[in-house]
Amino acid sequence: MTFVDTLAFQLFTLAFISVMLFYSGVMGYITLRKYGPRRTLEHLKAQAVPLGGIGLIVTGIGFWGELVWPLPGSYNILFFDPYVLLGIVLLGFAICVGFRWRTQYVGLLAALTGVLSIYYGYTAYTLHLTKEPLTMFFLYVALGGTAVFTFPVTLFIDRLVIAPPMTAVDAPSEPSAGATSSAVEPPALTMQFKALFGLFLLFLLFAAGSAIVALSIGGGALQSHSLKAP
Repeated sequence: MTFVDTLAFQLFTLAFISVMLFYSGVMGYITLRKYGPRRTLEHLKAQAVPLGGIGLIVTGIGFWGELVWPLPGSYNILFFDPYVLLGIVLLGFAICVGFRWRTQYVGLLAALTGVLSIYYGYTAYTLHLTKEPLTMFFLYVALGGTAVFTFPVTLFIDRLVIAPPMTAVDAPSEPSAGATSSAVEPPALTMQFKALFGLFLLFLLFAAGSAIVALSIGGGALQSHSLKAP
């Protein structure tokens, strides 16, 4: 089977996804605190467009790799199994946000995918399947952690954005004439909110870490693969 070199591109897509998740998470939380659930839902719908698009690309490459097996032996398992599941998660999230469906079930699938990703990374590390097994293990752990903590983030989204409490107050899209303030009532700092917020911070931490590691490995892969193309 002819080797089709998509590895560098796959690594960059992982980095782009991580960056988009980090940025969207930060901006979404700021929007929720300042403007309320309705404006935050608009933010999520805008975010779902690029995430769904890249999810379509990831799913396509993932299924292609699963069917064609372009890489030598077990490398197809390592690089394509979690990848195709990631694409499905991204597409599912984009669809749920677009139709304002609850996202927690996609979040649960993301968490299971994350656990699987960490296990794949650990297996690759113990078998020394790559030239830099420790770095690759860090990548799988960072991406897996991001996916695992996606579940509580989706619970956060469902509770405060998709189906917000009746007491939540949304700011108007455009300030009315003579209005002195567009501030809205922030979500109540209940114990549940604090717990979800703590898990949300872990989600951001893992997303930032996975973006850094993926960009680092992807940059090296692009250089080496460009010098020795198949």
